Amino acid sequence: MALAALLLCAAAPQDQKDKPQAPQDPPGVVRMTQEQQKTIKLQTARAERRPITEPVRVPGTVAFDEGHVARLRPYAEGTVLRLLAQPGDQVHAGQPLAELVLPGLLSAQEGLVGARATMSEAEATVAVAQDALRRGVILARDGSLARAEAERRRLVLAQAKATAEASRARMALLQAEITRLAPTGAPGVSAIVSPIDGVVVTVGVTPGEVISPTTEAFTVADLSVVLVQAQVPENSAALVKAGDPAEVHLAAHQGPTWQGRIIALSAALDPQARTLPARIRLANPGDTLRVGMFVDVTLTSDRGRDDIVVPSGAVQRVGDKRVAFTPLGDGRFQSHDLTLGVEQQDWDEVRNGLTVGDEVVTQGSFELKALLQKAMLGGAG
Repeated sequence: MALAALLLCAAAPQDQKDKPQAPQDPPGVVRMTQEQQKTIKLQTARAERRPITEPVRVPGTVAFDEGHVARLRPYAEGTVLRLLAQPGDQVHAGQPLAELVLPGLLSAQEGLVGARATMSEAEATVAVAQDALRRGVILARDGSLARAEAERRRLVLAQAKATAEASRARMALLQAEITRLAPTGAPGVSAIVSPIDGVVVTVGVTPGEVISPTTEAFTVADLSVVLVQAQVPENSAALVKAGDPAEVHLAAHQGPTWQGRIIALSAALDPQARTLPARIRLANPGDTLRVGMFVDVTLTSDRGRDDIVVPSGAVQRVGDKRVAFTPLGDGRFQSHDLTLGVEQQDWDEVRNGLTVGDEVVTQGSFELKALLQKAMLGGAG
């Protein structure tokens, strides 16, 4: 009995030695069954090369685009007869905003009446002079009239034509002045007219007020195009340039976004805020953006290089490292330590650790990370 037990104990190590051992995976390789992959809906993507851009997120304020703003003043001194528009009114190009009584317009209208009378008289004088010259030429041919008299009549005709031409020119000038003052039809009554479609922003006059060409009577803005004044911090100023894309959304709440580009950068920093003002032009359908609103701006800066990028979902943090996983086949996945560059919301730049075309796990990378951490803990124990 004791001998059998001894033999059994002696044979046990040999049996354990002869038992086949499972293959040992190299460090950084984890396994996941096909069933597990289906459960987590594992997906992959390819590492690719693309231009590297970097987001710069800054605050901004909506402002008028001065190219779409009309600041209206009267053409001449006069008195406001009545207002035809108020702040907030939508107006169209050619729409009168106020009626004015302009003494200068009345003078121009009276002058036009006088110029027309002078023109009529001058034209009649020309007709008489032409007839006298025609008869004088005939009489001078047969000696019935001295040549000097014929020449005098020719001079009279030239003078009459000059008077008629001067009257015609004066009429044209007076008519242009009347047209410029935009009369409504009544003697001396003019109008301030909007030159653009838009909204009345300010009204700077009141009925009965005497105003002059220096008085800013109305401001009309076409809000279908606006500017955003973005404030780029000093430490990010070197990253942005004119032409960079910009995405804008309201700071007050989540909502629609507007796409535009930087049209100009200031030549100098704001000395108080230490920011670089950048102007962004935006199409504003529906006039949703209003002047003075606060907005959040994301500027996309081109870093001037191409590099490898992968979807952000492929990158996981393990301790102080960033890793991604590539499939090896047979349910095995290799982890790769990464050196990252620019990190965007949708993708990360990989400076080291992967090559173009590498297949990386996107959906399911978190579960692979958990398996890797478990294997690392098991190895440590």
